[in-house]
Amino acid sequence: MKDNLVENNNNFSLDFVYGNNLNKNAVAKVNQFLPELTEKTKAFDRKNSQHSLVLMSLTMLTGQSPMRMMRQILAEVEKRKLALSQAQVSYAETLAEIKELENKTDDVSLAKVRNLYVTMATSESKINGSFKDIAILIDTYNNIKDINNIDDWDEATFEKEEKLFHVRRGFELLYRNILDGNRASISSSEYLQQFGIHPQVATHEVAGYATWTEQQIAKGIYPHANDLENFLDAMAAKYVDNIKLTNMRMFGKEDFVNQDIMNLCRN
Repeated sequence: MKDNLVENNNNFSLDFVYGNNLNKNAVAKVNQFLPELTEKTKAFDRKNSQHSLVLMSLTMLTGQSPMRMMRQILAEVEKRKLALSQAQVSYAETLAEIKELENKTDDVSLAKVRNLYVTMATSESKINGSFKDIAILIDTYNNIKDINNIDDWDEATFEKEEKLFHVRRGFELLYRNILDGNRASISSSEYLQQFGIHPQVATHEVAGYATWTEQQIAKGIYPHANDLENFLDAMAAKYVDNIKLTNMRMFGKEDFVNQDIMNLCRN
């Protein structure tokens, strides 16, 4: 698409507008300063900043599960691929309209062309924003793989980590319950029990950690949020095998996942 970009350094101007009712001072100020505002708007050519996209969008409802974050990255990229595909059509249509009008000199045609240039500039900004989003998502995807020593992964890898994720998530929700009301909610208790964790045992673990944290703070020691993440990781590792007993009780086998219907890496 780059080769088809039309250079247009005057995307918006009111020089051609004449009328007794226009405030000439306002028009002059707009023409003087709007180019700078238009240029700076390019910094906001997408919905989220990099920090919001990576630290919020990728962890919302997923926590810090590597596989869950990578799955969310795939979903975010898919949305932007569709947006790029649609923007390409819109951009091409705008170019075609400009070519039809560019040799006309009447006032209406000139106004339409100028409007189309503004539309095209907006499209370029959105396209650029989508590419930038995909680029940061790719960087984040690669960073997650590197820090977790993931060479390649497939559906089986994802299902394996799902066990850890759900146990960890149950403890995470319970911790929030303890902070909010010093008791487990019905939904958190049910969530934990579904994955083989006795709610009272989990409450004992979380209450103990919450008490320890309060003691640290009282001493003037302020743990980083990473300390909580490490605690949740420890709980997941400690209780993940409880799922096997739950599976045995309900299905007669420790693992019911069927790899025959999965998309697997074929090396």
